[in-house]
Amino acid sequence: MTELKDLARESGNHVQVVEVTLPGGDAIVIANTYDQHEGSETNRPAQCAAWTEIARHRRVIIAGDMNAHSKVWNPRATRSRNHTFWERLIEEEDLFVWNTEEATRMGPGAENHSIIDLTLSSPNIELNWCLLREEATGSDHELIAWEVLGTPGQGVDTSTEVMGWDISGWDPAKESEEEDKKKARERRERARRCYLAGVGRTPILTDDSTKEEVTEAAGSLREAMTVTLDEHARKKRWCPRSKPWWCEELKDLRKELGRARRKWRVVGMSQVKVARREFQRAIRKAKRDCWNRFLQEADGNKVWTAAAYATPRIDKTGQVLVREDSTTVAEGHWEREQAILQAHFPQGPPGSFDPAAGGQAFERVDSQLVGSLLKAAANTSVPGDDQISAEIMKVFWQWDQQRVTQLVRACIRLGFHPGIWKTEKGVVIPKPGKPDYSKV
Repeated sequence: MTELKDLARESGNHVQVVEVTLPGGDAIVIANTYDQHEGSETNRPAQCAAWTEIARHRRVIIAGDMNAHSKVWNPRATRSRNHTFWERLIEEEDLFVWNTEEATRMGPGAENHSIIDLTLSSPNIELNWCLLREEATGSDHELIAWEVLGTPGQGVDTSTEVMGWDISGWDPAKESEEEDKKKARERRERARRCYLAGVGRTPILTDDSTKEEVTEAAGSLREAMTVTLDEHARKKRWCPRSKPWWCEELKDLRKELGRARRKWRVVGMSQVKVARREFQRAIRKAKRDCWNRFLQEADGNKVWTAAAYATPRIDKTGQVLVREDSTTVAEGHWEREQAILQAHFPQGPPGSFDPAAGGQAFERVDSQLVGSLLKAAANTSVPGDDQISAEIMKVFWQWDQQRVTQLVRACIRLGFHPGIWKTEKGVVIPKPGKPDYSKV
């Protein structure tokens, strides 16, 4: 896992990131920044920090002097300056702006009604934000005070479980601005160096490699991929905005709720309650409309999915499973499955059966064949339980063709699995052309 200090390494001392744990609560990541250019508007060290990784912590507060003018947080601004970066971060990471319309900078050097000191947070954090105008600091910036309200509840809408990674930020072709393309190329190159450093000590397999060597090499490759993705790719997590019922109307209502929460001292808590009530009503309506639309358009296997929800079901509550060899309770699907197998399907006596090896088919495997099979695989398919999609595997394949090709040859030669080559550590190399390998 990336250390917090590493997230701000590229910014010098313009960004500090710390983690604070409240008594009886979860940890909150706090990032303090001073975004000032050094001779050029495009040379801003503070913006070089890993803001995407910082903002995607489950609970985060970002505060500091952004030196940015924008109508997003200052309706009275006459012009925008240094706003693009921070507006994009707020929009893409769904951050709340806690500033009111009060100016944060005063004095002869301030440009009109200046709001350039911002306080941002993730949606699951409530702050009490205010300016302490009576405090004399000797600075032309107002003193800002904020406190975290309440403790984290169980209703946090974003899951902590990683459901995969998004590597679109590595592709310059998906960016329109030249500066964004340059950043994408740099991210891709950093990811490539990280991966090659991780697998550098893993030997390339040969046609004489043993089963243990193949299993160890496959595990090393998967670990190197996972570490690289954790450090340089965006983690995917389930949240309400991942659901099929989420729509633009809800997005607008959510923004209205955020504005009301930020201005509650002016408009009162009654306005916040009204905005929250309208938002919840819209969510219920969106879910209902999505379900009705699904029922009307369902065909093929979706019909059975609809039937499973629409048909009344009997009570499936049963007794707790207790293992026969102990008094412990089996928890989870895997433990229950093992308890049933152990009780009703005991293992037979040991035998001398040895699975047949792969014959000579592995000799036809080369980099061209493996590359063509990966190319034919759907980008969204996820062969194994490690959540590494085929789209991600194609990128790592470009960086390490020889090592992956030899791994495929060895898996076929040793006969790990017909068609789907699987090692003992769960590493799966898919045979493209089938829609889903998650249940293999």
